[in-house]
Amino acid sequence: RESDGPGDTRARVASLDDKEQMMARFKHILVAASPGILEVPVLKKAARLAETHGARLTVLDVVEPIPARRRIVHAEGRSFDIEAMVIDDQRRQLCETIDSADVAAVVEVVAGKPFVEVTRFAMANDCDLVIVGESLPVEDRMRVVASDVAQLVRACPTPVWVMCPSTARKLRVLALVDPGPLDEVHDSLNDSILDLATSVTRWGDGELHVAHAWQVVGESTMRSSLHWDLSEDEVDAMIQEVREEDGAKLERLASRHGIPKLGGQTHLIKGAPAEVLPELADRLDINLIVMGTVARRGLSGLIMGNTAETMMRTVRCSILTVKPDGFVSPVSTDS
Repeated sequence: RESDGPGDTRARVASLDDKEQMMARFKHILVAASPGILEVPVLKKAARLAETHGARLTVLDVVEPIPARRRIVHAEGRSFDIEAMVIDDQRRQLCETIDSADVAAVVEVVAGKPFVEVTRFAMANDCDLVIVGESLPVEDRMRVVASDVAQLVRACPTPVWVMCPSTARKLRVLALVDPGPLDEVHDSLNDSILDLATSVTRWGDGELHVAHAWQVVGESTMRSSLHWDLSEDEVDAMIQEVREEDGAKLERLASRHGIPKLGGQTHLIKGAPAEVLPELADRLDINLIVMGTVARRGLSGLIMGNTAETMMRTVRCSILTVKPDGFVSPVSTDS
């Protein structure tokens, strides 16, 4: 249903009525100290999430590799592995940060390219969630799309939670779905998005919103072209039919995941997704967006869909991304 404005009553997920299912959601959570920024609030939130789900928690940092010709240094008859020394020093610093946050976690430090090593570790160690801190202000988000964080989102088959700092006292989750396509890949991706969104919302005792942006391609042409023999009433009827069809699909999808029983609210928004969904997130004061990233290969390498790219550039909140079934990462598990 359409949202009427900022004063709407926001739905609240009231209870953990299916604790066993929620506990099975995560078994191994990976916090990436790099790329991104590792801050104590991120560590604490990851630790609470791991504790709730009975999951293992690993913190991984990645340091710059030392060129082979400079890695070993000889002095006074002794040989020193500079890269190993850098890794050991970084591990000590990371352990101090974790201790200061009063968090229990396994610490790993490796050398390499951050998004590659995090993706490789997540795949090799059966991680089911990657958390990375990001503290760039909105005006600097344009460069995030070209950063290691965005490359991690593109390449990692595991869900990636790009966690931004927030002072909000209430968790407000917005799950973005596309119930229109009738194919197994999109249907499965919608299911994954809602499964993850409901689990996180339960964990945070938060509010859950589910949104779908719809539009009729060619509407303006149908209304203005002299070559189309269509009246305004006929065009309006066609538009209304599409709206009703998409609305029914959205409600069926939400009902299948028990969203109404959880107090969740659905939003059927007309317009280009990349334009209207960031506006909706801002209007609802959302602090976590759960969405799919339909990554594909193109002339620029591995890229995300336009909506995902736009959300990463413009929204002021954390983003939790999900890949479709069958996604194959360009990163190999081999070193």
